[in-house]
Amino acid sequence: MVDERLLAVTRDTAAKIARLSLRQVDYWAKTDLVPASIDGAVSASRRIHLYSFLDLLALSVAAELKQRGVSLQHIRQIVRHLKSRGYDRPLTQLAYATIGKQVYFQLEDGTWEGGLRPDQIVLHEVLNLRPIRDRITEGVHRDRAQVGRTERRRGALGSKPVLAGTRIPVDTVRRYLQAGRSEAEVLAAYPDLTEADLEVVRRDMAV
Repeated sequence: MVDERLLAVTRDTAAKIARLSLRQVDYWAKTDLVPASIDGAVSASRRIHLYSFLDLLALSVAAELKQRGVSLQHIRQIVRHLKSRGYDRPLTQLAYATIGKQVYFQLEDGTWEGGLRPDQIVLHEVLNLRPIRDRITEGVHRDRAQVGRTERRRGALGSKPVLAGTRIPVDTVRRYLQAGRSEAEVLAAYPDLTEADLEVVRRDMAV
């Protein structure tokens, strides 16, 4: 069971879970639509961006609205409007529905806002968060068979060796270890990795 409070994943994993490109994830962070909750420097030349469970949920909701034909500009307008009304994280605090390209949101008192007619039914168009939450939970797990292994994938990082199930180059982790970085520092920089992954890199260094 994933503890939502402790979850933090890299932008690569965030993009995969939300079904977005890295370019989209970076642009949405840069323009403050869905920034990463953890954004800091781990070395003089490297910054780390980690997405929390709520970040992933916000990314996925925005991505789903966009998939339904809602423009990014309209999504931004809705987010700005709801923030002006006191919602800190409107993409995760409210229920959304779409009819065509029009978006409606359900307020805390149960009423819908966005121009609905009194007789208009939206239930079948409501964005269901349960499948999104399940996708996030499933997406943060690497296959156990991949932990502690390396692989080469055609077209991935020039076919250089990576830790299996990730896009993290073995050479990058090796350089961290050779520079005297502790296990805790490496795992903080790459939360997708485990001690078993570091051990396989060390064995490779000893060859």
